[in-house]
Amino acid sequence: MQLFRIVSTVVVGSLVSCTSLPSINQSAAMPSIQTEMWVKPGDGPGRYEVSGKTGFPDRTALRVAAIRYLYPSSQSAMAQALKPTYSILAYNDSAIVENGIWNVPLSLRQTALDGQSLETWQSTQAALNLQVKPDEKVIFITTLAPGIKVDSLQFLEQQLLSKNQALDPAVVSRTVNGDRFLQMMQTVDAALPKAKQVLPSATPDDLNGGWGNRFLMPEEPPNPNNLEFPANRRTNAPPKEREYLR
Repeated sequence: MQLFRIVSTVVVGSLVSCTSLPSINQSAAMPSIQTEMWVKPGDGPGRYEVSGKTGFPDRTALRVAAIRYLYPSSQSAMAQALKPTYSILAYNDSAIVENGIWNVPLSLRQTALDGQSLETWQSTQAALNLQVKPDEKVIFITTLAPGIKVDSLQFLEQQLLSKNQALDPAVVSRTVNGDRFLQMMQTVDAALPKAKQVLPSATPDDLNGGWGNRFLMPEEPPNPNNLEFPANRRTNAPPKEREYLR
């Protein structure tokens, strides 16, 4: 499970862009590329198809992730003062633009040890004692996939500039440190899997593929043979040469 503390406010919405981009070293009259994103239900519970239409160059790699906000469920003043957290339910780095379109499947649920189909944070909720109230919506976020380029956004802008095109400013966000990054988002109502009230605890066979806790030395099994030597020799034959200590 991946669970993170939110450090900034996220604006949620479906992005469909078609405005001009007055960015650095680009003319205000330069047309911005079309950027659209869709999220549709997939072929089963918790499965979705995320696709888009864009003017990005072919082979542009995108990362698509799905997150659900988790709010403190306790009514105490201390709990209410805490910022909400969120869980990354799934992500996919293999969204590649081809002929102006891209598409990836995402499954928001995983099979727990007891066979239940749950979201990642639900599988460890009891073990971590998570007292949270999940949001009814899931946010799908698309960004540039991490690569070998130092600044993927700047590289993309340079590619578009060579074609007299620009990015829509609506898809360019900034971090708290002022760093620019590409981001598209859309929210959907996603039903929450119903987990059992009491989840069975994991057995040693369920840990590390049956290896258990590798930092613990396994006990040696008892030797079934009796290795105690008799007090007296059971023969009067002289010892053989190979019986002597060498």
